[in-house]
Parts: sequence; C-alpha cells; structure tokens
Amino acid sequence: MGPFSLPTIGLVRRRMNPSRFFRFLTGRLTGRRLDWAIVVVLLLIALMPARGLQPWTGDLARIVAVPIVPLMHFGLATRDRLRPPRATFDPRAPEVIEMEMASERYRTLFEQQRLRVEALEREMLQLRAVRARLGNSGAELATARVVGLDPTRRDGLVRIAVGLRHGVRRDAAVIAHGDILAGVIGADPGEFISLAKPSTRCTLGVRLYPADGVEPAREPSVYLGTVLKPTDGGLWLGDIASDAEVSVGQIARLSDDRFGSAGRGMRVGRVRRILPNEEVPLARRVEVEPLIELADESEVIVVVDPAPPLSGGQP
Repeated sequence: MGPFSLPTIGLVRRRMNPSRFFRFLTGRLTGRRLDWAIVVVLLLIALMPARGLQPWTGDLARIVAVPIVPLMHFGLATRDRLRPPRATFDPRAPEVIEMEMASERYRTLFEQQRLRVEALEREMLQLRAVRARLGNSGAELATARVVGLDPTRRDGLVRIAVGLRHGVRRDAAVIAHGDILAGVIGADPGEFISLAKPSTRCTLGVRLYPADGVEPAREPSVYLGTVLKPTDGGLWLGDIASDAEVSVGQIARLSDDRFGSAGRGMRVGRVRRILPNEEVPLARRVEVEPLIELADESEVIVVVDPAPPLSGGQP
C-alpha cells in the first residue's frame, strides 16, 4: 500500500468531520471573540477586490430578495388599484399640439393687452402734464400717432394722424413725453394728416436751467437766455456772453411766446458743449442736443383749437 493506508485516511476523515469543526467554532467563538471574528471577516470582505466578490454577491442578493418580492408585488398592485396609472404622454399628439398653440396664442394676446395698457397709462400721464400747463387758456389737446416720414424727405418732416378736422393749425406745438417740444405743425395741414417739422429744424428762444431741477420761487428771467439756431447735424447753437455761468448738462427750456402757455417752459434739449465764438471774441456758443427725435416717437400730443359751439342744434 502507499504511504496513506486506510486507517490513516479514516483518521483524517474523523479529525476533519464538519460537525466537530462547527462545534469547535461555536465553543471557542463566544462573547468578545465572536465580535472580533465578525469584525475581521467584514474587514476582509471590504478589502477584497470587486472581481472576487461579484460571482457570489449577485446570487446572495437574489436569495435575500425572495421573501421580499411578493410584498413588493402586492404593494404595486395596491397602488395601481388606488391610483390607476395614466396613459403615456405623447408630445406629438394632435390634442397636445393644439393646446400648446392655444397657450401661445393667449400668451401673445395677453402681452398685447399689457403693452396697450402701458401705452394708455403713459398717454394719460402726458395729457395730465400738458393739461396742467395749459391751465384756463381754452386750448384743447389731441393725441396723434406718428404715421411715418414725409415721402419727399423735405426738412425731415414727419406725418402725424391729426388734421384740420381735429382743430389743428399751423405752428401748433407737438409735444412728447408730457413736457418735451418734439416739433411744430408745418404749413398747410391736411384734413386728417399733417406734416410736423422736428424741433431741431426750428429756431427757438430758450432759457438754460440747472440740470438738477427748477426752483419754483425763482422767476424765469433770472436764468440765462439765448436763441437756438439749428445746424446741419441735428443740433442747435446759441450765443451767450463770455462771462455767463453755464455748464454742460443744463436743460434748455422753451421761452418763446409763439406757442402760448402750452409751450412755455417745455424742455427742448441739453447743453452738450461750450464753444468759443470765433466771430465775436467776447462771446461764447453753447451746443445743445435734442432730448428726443420726433421720427422715433410712436405717439405725440398736439395743441389744437377748441371745437366751435353748435349753432341752432345743427352740427
């Protein structure tokens, strides 16, 4: 026989009996020894590479999940019973596309109405500002939309939707933003459309006020006055004395009596530069830029004559 005889193999089998091995472990691993053994096993498992754990962890997870699967299925069935699942949302369905188009349409209408309300509020504020300036002069106000530029491009004239039927007369003031002289009505206004000359094409008598405001207690005559003459660049030039106190940023306000109480005190422009006068050494010139451009406005206010009273009940 070989080196391992039958009695030897039997002895090894008796010594390696699993039941005796487990009895040995249960007898020795108790108390703190068991705790330390569990910690060591868990530490070894944590340090093992993932390739070594993957083959048996998946099977172990499926075994552990066996008693949980029925409970999970029961919960899903209960949820579907209490709250049935909705149909799958299809963004390309006809009813979905129709709802999106309706939503965009109503959003556009809402934005249009909002802009219209803002325009009406601005118009009311401008009318109130001009009405307060008119006082009891008897003049009336008409709101007009800017239609476009004159096709002839002559003198930069602008077409506005107001005419003789509304009481418009020549040289009537065209006002924007409540207190800015935007222009004047040109010659021969039509029945429904008039040509307005921008203020930058007009010679205006003004007074230069501080940029930070006007003191109501002071008389207008204490402020420096000049006559603004238009230039080719859309600006004005005005002559002032060399010792006059003037600074960049001052506001030019209308003092010309041609426009009555409605135009007196309206803003015209802002002092841009102070230049020497080469023709008159003892004088200087102020360059004034306009606050707005009439062609850029969408709506203006025109001072018109009041409508004649009805005679004998006939229009």
